[in-house]
Amino acid sequence: MIKSYLMENYGYNEPIFLNELSIEGLSENAVRQSVKRLVANGFLERYDNGIYYIPKQSRLLGKSYLDPYLVIMRKYIQSKSETYGYITGMSFVNQLGLTTQMPAIIEIVTNREATNGRVVRLGNFAVRIKKSSVVVSEANAELLQFLDAVGQIEKYTEFPMEETIDRLLAYTKQMQFKKEQLSQVSTALTGSTAKKMIEWGMIYEFTSW
Repeated sequence: MIKSYLMENYGYNEPIFLNELSIEGLSENAVRQSVKRLVANGFLERYDNGIYYIPKQSRLLGKSYLDPYLVIMRKYIQSKSETYGYITGMSFVNQLGLTTQMPAIIEIVTNREATNGRVVRLGNFAVRIKKSSVVVSEANAELLQFLDAVGQIEKYTEFPMEETIDRLLAYTKQMQFKKEQLSQVSTALTGSTAKKMIEWGMIYEFTSW
C-alpha cells in the first residue's frame, strides 16, 4: 500500500519529508515504521534526517542520488503544484547576471517559516530562511523576488549603477509585471524600494493589463 502511494505521489528522486507524509488509514507511527522497513529493504534511501527518496537504478552509479537543490526547492520554495517561497539575496542577483559571486548561505523567503531569519542545514547546504511579509504564491513570487533585489542591489551588484539600472529595467520589461500585482503586495514594498522604482523608471514599465 505505502509503496504504491509513494510511487504515485512522489516517484523517483523526489524528496519525501517524513513530517509531511500522511497516508489515509495509517497512523503517524505506522507510517514511520513503514518508512523504516522500506529503507531496510532498499526501496527508500535516507537523504538526511527525516528526508527520504525512491532511488532509480543507474548502470553508471548503481543507484541515483537526490539533488540537494531539489530538496531545498521542495521544502521551502515550490512543490509540483504550489509555490510558497523564493530565493532572494545574492543568489538571485547572481541569477540576474549582476554578480558572479555565489553566497555561502542561500537566502530564502518562505511561507513555511515563522521567524525573521534563521539558518538551517540540508545536506551540505546552509540555508537562511525567513518569513514573508505577505503570503507568497505563484502569482506574486517573482515580483516579490524582484522587489527584494531592487532593495538590496547596491549591496551585491558588480556593475556601475547606470548599467545595473538598465539591466533591472530590461528585466522588468521581460517579466511584464502588472500594476495590479504590485498593488496586491504593496505591504511588502518599503519606502526606499518604492523610491528607487520611481527614480529608476521601473514603475513605468508595469502594465495595466
